[in-house]
Amino acid sequence: MRLNQVMCASVLAIAPLVHAAPYICTPTSNTIAFGAYNPLTTSPWLDGTGSFVIACTDSGGNKNKTTTIDYTVTLSGQALRQLAPPSGTDRLNYNLFTDIGRNSTWGDGSGGTSVITGSVAVPGRSTASTLPINYYGRITASQDVSANSPGPAPTTYSQSLIMSVSCSVAGTAVSC
Repeated sequence: MRLNQVMCASVLAIAPLVHAAPYICTPTSNTIAFGAYNPLTTSPWLDGTGSFVIACTDSGGNKNKTTTIDYTVTLSGQALRQLAPPSGTDRLNYNLFTDIGRNSTWGDGSGGTSVITGSVAVPGRSTASTLPINYYGRITASQDVSANSPGPAPTTYSQSLIMSVSCSVAGTAVSC
């Protein structure tokens, strides 16, 4: 019997943002790497960590004034997150979390899910970025995936996700 070792990754797709002057905020694209998954392991799970940065531009403000932009980052509201190989039917269930303890499921804020919030100070007519914003993933153990899915190990499993950013300035929602 051959052990199936798969490389697991999740790729976040950036949702198209509607840009309205003077603020534009965009997250960087990123990947969370889980490493090798062995379906026969006795470990209870396989964890991964990812991060992204949000860059905000104030294109129409006073160049002598700094504006604080508050942001909220959500993931699409899909109920089940599954990593898939390039071909074949095997799937690995996983989830993403906003905290290192993996207690707060990252989602769109509904159904008990959490969102990521923060702020960035942007000088007028300039761009500023956040520090890296971490998020966390977990694949549960003992999932039944074939040793030959879809070919020789390691196989890279992935899923595209939609990450959306909404913004406010001084408590008023703005397009970003």
